[in-house]
Amino acid sequence: MKRYCGTRLFFTFAFLFTLFTLTPNTSHALKMDDVSNLINSLADTSGGFNVDAASNWGNNKAYLFNGDLYSRFNIRADRTDSGYPKYLDQNTWPGVPWTDGVDAIVNWGNGKAYLFKDNQYIRYDIRADRADPGYPKYISQNTWPGVPWRYGIDAAVNWGNGKVYLFKGNQYIRYDIRADRADPGYPKYISQNTWPGVPWRNGIDAAVNWGNGKVYIFKGDQYIRYDIRSDRADPGYPKYIDQNSWPGLSF
Repeated sequence: MKRYCGTRLFFTFAFLFTLFTLTPNTSHALKMDDVSNLINSLADTSGGFNVDAASNWGNNKAYLFNGDLYSRFNIRADRTDSGYPKYLDQNTWPGVPWTDGVDAIVNWGNGKAYLFKDNQYIRYDIRADRADPGYPKYISQNTWPGVPWRYGIDAAVNWGNGKVYLFKGNQYIRYDIRADRADPGYPKYISQNTWPGVPWRNGIDAAVNWGNGKVYIFKGDQYIRYDIRSDRADPGYPKYIDQNSWPGLSF
């Protein structure tokens, strides 16, 4: 759902009020169509798109979810594929039991992806394009050794080095794919020491490895770009999730 930036709206309406007050009957007064166009233009450039979950599918495509909708983003073309967003259902995501959205999704790098919703998860076969049989299962010490959270995962991202980061609230863990368990010493808190340049201490909504040494991290209607090699957020962020930064994306 598109949101409007409160600060920008305040100054816009203050400007319009002043304009109408000072020039109520002159030819310079704005028409209602002009007002509508101005507000819609403001909405298009003030953020408003949220990303609940995201994953790089490994085929130059990334999937971004918001509630019961999802979009497929063409990484090379740097824009959303035509025909999106679509609804999350049995036709588009066979075997996924949740039609109201997912909390997190991560490509495991072995032809499988994991989707999380509340205290459950499924394993999705990328080649077969459907959920594996026997799912959903509950998040537990048996299924996710060392993961301390039984009631859901907020975000997950494959770092591309055999490790996956899982986030919950203001904490995160590092999961070893080969060992199939969380690394010792976790969870840790999200801070400037552990995630330099990430401005959000109370958690994130989604994260996706773009496959070019960068990871995009989403929170509310904003996002940052994180550099894996330098291990810190790139300068100039956060930015708003909008048509300028994510062409064609619309939820």
